[in-house]
Amino acid sequence: MSAKIQEIEDEEELHKMLNTTDNFEDRKMIRARLKELREKAREEWERGRKEREAAAVDVVKLRQQRAEEDKKRKMQSFQTRAETAGKDLEDKYLVQTQKDLKDRQQFAADEKQKKLEAYKQIAKTGSGVSESRVTTSKQSTTDDVANNLANKLQQVTSPYTSGKITVRTESWNSQEGMVKKTETTQRWGANKPAGPKSAMAAFKQMDALSPGAAKPKWGGGSAGGATAGGGGGGSKVVRNPSAIKQMLLDWCKAMTAEYENVQITNFSSSWNNGMAFCALIHHFYPDSFDFSTLDPKQRRKNFELAFDTAEKCADIAPLLDVEDMVKMKNPDWKCVFTYVQSFYRHLRTHPNCKQIVPPSQ
Repeated sequence: MSAKIQEIEDEEELHKMLNTTDNFEDRKMIRARLKELREKAREEWERGRKEREAAAVDVVKLRQQRAEEDKKRKMQSFQTRAETAGKDLEDKYLVQTQKDLKDRQQFAADEKQKKLEAYKQIAKTGSGVSESRVTTSKQSTTDDVANNLANKLQQVTSPYTSGKITVRTESWNSQEGMVKKTETTQRWGANKPAGPKSAMAAFKQMDALSPGAAKPKWGGGSAGGATAGGGGGGSKVVRNPSAIKQMLLDWCKAMTAEYENVQITNFSSSWNNGMAFCALIHHFYPDSFDFSTLDPKQRRKNFELAFDTAEKCADIAPLLDVEDMVKMKNPDWKCVFTYVQSFYRHLRTHPNCKQIVPPSQ
C-alpha cells in the first residue's frame, strides 16, 4: 500500500483514497504524499515565475540594445552622407568657379572687341551715335551676365543659401565726352519661406507668454488632433502651442491628484525626482509596483522604475536618459513635455483615464 501511494501523482485520486480509507497509517501516508505533491507544484510555479520575470527583463534589455544599435547605424549613415555631400558640393563649386572665370574672360574679350569696333566707327563717321548704341548694348549685356551668374550659383548651392551678385562696367561716351559706369545687382538663392512659424520656434516663445496669455477651452474637443481626457464633444481647444502645453499639464495633474509627494505645476522642476513619472504610470497600472514605498530622495531608482514600467506595460519608448535626469536639477521642459506627450497618446483611451472637469467660470 505504501509503495502504491508514493507512485500516485494525481491529487484527486489521493483525496478519493483518503475519503475511503479508515486505516490511520494509510491516511497519514496519503496526507504526506499530498503535501509532497503540493510542495512540488509550488516549486514548479515559483521556477516558472522567475523564468517569466527573467524573460521580461531580457526583452527590455533587447529592445534597448536594438535601439542603441539602430541609433549608431543612423548616426554613421548621417556622417557618411554629410562627408559625401560636402565633398560633392566642394567639387561642384570648384568646377563652377573655373567655368565662371572662363566666362568672365570671354566676356572681357568680347567687350574689348566691341570697344575697338566702336572706336573704328567713330573714327570713320566722327559722330557718337554708334558709341551710344554700344553703351545701350553694354547695359543689356551686363544684365544678362548678372542673371546668368546668379542662376549658376543657385544651381550649385543648397536650397537654403542665398546672396547677391553685382556686375560693374565702364564705357566711354564720345558724344558726352565722359566715362559712363553701369552697375547691375542680381539676388540669387531661396528667400526665407513665409507662413506660420515652426513648432520649435513657437515652443521657444512659450515661456515669454504671461500665465493668462492663452487658455484652452474646456470640453471633449481635440487639441492638435488629441482629445482632452478622452471625452467626446463638439467644442474645440485653442490650437496654439501654449494651449496644448496647458492642456497636457492639466491632464497630468488630474491623473496624479491622489498621490502624495507629487505636485505638478510645470514640465521641469516638478519632474526632477521621478515621483511624478511613477505616479502617472502607476495611475494606469496600479499592480505594477507599490507606490507607497517610493522615496523622493532616491531619484535614480524612481526614474528607472517609471521608465521601465512605462516601456513594459504601455510600450512607451524611454525618450529620456536616466543619467541626464539625475544630473539636472531642472530638466529641459521641452524634453519632458515630449516624453509626457507619449504617455498621453498611449494612455488617453485607457479605462483609468479620467475625464478632466472644466474649471468653474
